[in-house]
Amino acid sequence: MNSSQTRRQFIGKTSLATAGIGLGLSLSARTYAQSKGANDKLVFGVIGCGGISRHNVSKMMQLPGVEFAAVCDVDEKHMENGAEQITKAGRPEPKRYKDFRHLLEQKHIDGVIINTPDHWHALPFIAACEAGKDIYCEKPISHSFIEAKAMMNAASHFNRVVQVGTWQRSMNHFNEAINFVRSGKMGDINICRAWAVNDAESRNSDIGKKTPETAPASLDYDFWLGPAPKRPYQANRAHYSWRWFFDYGGGLMTDWGVHMIDTVLLGMNQFDPLTVSAAGGKFTTNDDRDTPDTMQATYRFPKWLLQWENRFNNKRGLDCGKGHGAEFIGTKGTLIVDRDGYQYFPEKEGNEAPPPSKKQDSTHWQNFVDCIKSRQKPASDIDSMGRTTMLCHLGNIALQTGKTLHWDVKKQDVTNRGDVKGCISYAREYRKPWKLKMYKA
Repeated sequence: MNSSQTRRQFIGKTSLATAGIGLGLSLSARTYAQSKGANDKLVFGVIGCGGISRHNVSKMMQLPGVEFAAVCDVDEKHMENGAEQITKAGRPEPKRYKDFRHLLEQKHIDGVIINTPDHWHALPFIAACEAGKDIYCEKPISHSFIEAKAMMNAASHFNRVVQVGTWQRSMNHFNEAINFVRSGKMGDINICRAWAVNDAESRNSDIGKKTPETAPASLDYDFWLGPAPKRPYQANRAHYSWRWFFDYGGGLMTDWGVHMIDTVLLGMNQFDPLTVSAAGGKFTTNDDRDTPDTMQATYRFPKWLLQWENRFNNKRGLDCGKGHGAEFIGTKGTLIVDRDGYQYFPEKEGNEAPPPSKKQDSTHWQNFVDCIKSRQKPASDIDSMGRTTMLCHLGNIALQTGKTLHWDVKKQDVTNRGDVKGCISYAREYRKPWKLKMYKA
């Protein structure tokens, strides 16, 4: 339990309700699974039923032996939409919960898919570890640097299989590009770039200016805020637009950085920079967001630099790349990779090139299910993806503090802790009664 109630108190208060609905849930899921072979089935619960949930649930329902027994959301409309998606696919009616803790009490649920806003990742994640559930967690894994550490520790402490929703890791052409970078055939690589850019007409370029109002009747807004500071409800602060406010997300740095910066780190096979610095601000947008619409961050490694850029002024990527990408610049050639494929530009004719790029669908969700059964690390495991996420947070922390951050490899933390004290992307005090648990790995 992550609130001030003890587990015993919580069960006592909810036993009458959960005993009945838990029985119905168990029988329904088991009856359906038996018709397909009980030994092959895995039963999941969905925590957070917004837009990305529909994508993840759709992918999982395509896999044999995967069942969905419960959905959970603090917005009744989202919860009903999540349940409807499952029943329209011909599956048994899932149980509905507003409180994720009720869902996690269901013993027959093997795993959960966490699709909540970033500020609501850590608490259900750690509680799911405590409950013995395996986890598919949307990216970025955490709202803050310290939350990422807490989640990594909990997964290790309870020996859970965790797949993070950075599904590019399960696409062949990304892995082919990474392998070519690692092969040494590009010569010395001293500059890498990663980016995510949008034009001024994109959906995210203007979230408007809104005034406080009464939250929709379907939304338990206080529960939606959870550990975040108490704020009046505004339509452009909740649901999709939440990622543009540091109270709930980290802007493009954590939304897309965990994809493209991750590709660079994997290619270079290094996750420990010497320093991190950043600059940026609101230069093109005129709305309520407080995350930067324009930002550049520099990660200095011993023998190479990683440069990150996000902006909202046009959608032309770096070096004429697309709206997102990762670039490796070597003495023998330059490689640019994105979700459509990769391009290679040799410095000299005859320099060895990677095989032709061929885009294939991601196998991320199948990989998760396979690893639950084998107990192996999945493609986007919490250990390596946690490190990528922490570096993305460091970019935001450098921007918020205006300081160059110095990295301690052994402690996996910044050395200049005094400079980051009170920084929201590093750590924050949770609003009562919520508390962040820190387990030993």
